[in-house]
Amino acid sequence: MTWDMDIFKIVGLGIAAAILAVFLKNWRPEIAVQISLAAAAIIFIAVMPYIKTLFSMFSDISNRVGLDSKYITLILKVIGIAYIAQFGAELCRDAGETSIASKIELFGKVIIVTLSMPLLYSFMEVVERIINFG
Repeated sequence: MTWDMDIFKIVGLGIAAAILAVFLKNWRPEIAVQISLAAAAIIFIAVMPYIKTLFSMFSDISNRVGLDSKYITLILKVIGIAYIAQFGAELCRDAGETSIASKIELFGKVIIVTLSMPLLYSFMEVVERIINFG
């Protein structure tokens, strides 16, 4: 992957879309929102190969260290949910829907806490064993 050149392309696309959206916002606000959404979708699609590479690297690290794959899976899910929730919330903010954006962020946070509960239970069991052992 050519991440060093890809970042310039993505930043260029983002800046061009933002400038175009700002210019069109006064005359055709619906087109300005569509431009923002289209640019966001293109950027989201462009990041997918990097996410796939990141998953592969996490898996490799997990195998080398001997870490249980359920923990790596949990970490990746939490990271994914955080990024997707932030991405969706920012799209809503760009469209002027701050209330919906905050609800998306809340939902993402609740899901992250819910997914993390088994890890918390495992941690509490370890602490309990240490306390009972001593």
